[in-house]
Amino acid sequence: MERTLVITAIYSFIASFSLMIVLIQRGGTTEDVNGMVSSSETTYPEFFFMILKISIIITFIVVIIMFLYKRYKGK
Repeated sequence: MERTLVITAIYSFIASFSLMIVLIQRGGTTEDVNGMVSSSETTYPEFFFMILKISIIITFIVVIIMFLYKRYKGK
């Protein structure tokens, strides 16, 4: 079971990190009440750490789900 959890962790981290790079945008625009539009862009280090944090959270969730699945599947 440990081998399955490690493989699940590795693959889920790689997959979630890759998806976050594609899906999350660095820049964005906001519009206030008066109709003024402003744009902002996240720096690369902040962007990288944000993606890393989200990927680690997703990996923990997937590993916990797989652990529960493997534990209660046998019973």
